[in-house]
Amino acid sequence: MTEVECVFCDGHACVGKVDKKLGFCPRTNAEKALEVAERIRTKDEQVRRLAQVAKSVETDGYRKWPRVRELIEFCKRMQIKKLGIAFCVGLREETKQLTKILKSYGFVVSTVACTVNDGCNPVGQALVLNQKRTELNVIMGLCIGHDVLFSKFSEASVTTLVVKDRVTCHNPVAPLVTSYWRDTFIKES
Repeated sequence: MTEVECVFCDGHACVGKVDKKLGFCPRTNAEKALEVAERIRTKDEQVRRLAQVAKSVETDGYRKWPRVRELIEFCKRMQIKKLGIAFCVGLREETKQLTKILKSYGFVVSTVACTVNDGCNPVGQALVLNQKRTELNVIMGLCIGHDVLFSKFSEASVTTLVVKDRVTCHNPVAPLVTSYWRDTFIKES
């Protein structure tokens, strides 16, 4: 089976005519999945609403709003009132600031530390927020893998505000855009 590698496409088939020579293109070898996706996208009211609101936030805030403002606008437009924050104790101060900001906009906010049960417990964080019946949960710097577990067990949809990266001051894209870092990660064959 051919790998899907849109990142290496120079044909830009997704925005124009499909080039059948692009064997890795989802439009030529994953048509059934895309047909199902289109049915979901057009028939599921919640999916349509989420996509519509996401687009409106992107349109209004593109290159103007930081992610915190996007979060606020998204929640307001989705009429979400109850937010959960699953945070790493290493980002307690940042989470306090976020909580103060969100509460100032009228949101009900429940926060659960990663050490909720004597040690990192992302499943526990999710279950506590499930019990609080949050409508959207925000990840604040959970360790890799812990974020996956939290997302898996959260009943509410999940978005990430901060991705933990202690080396780059929580800027995980730095190794991808800075040649110093990028060159150290490319493995020679």
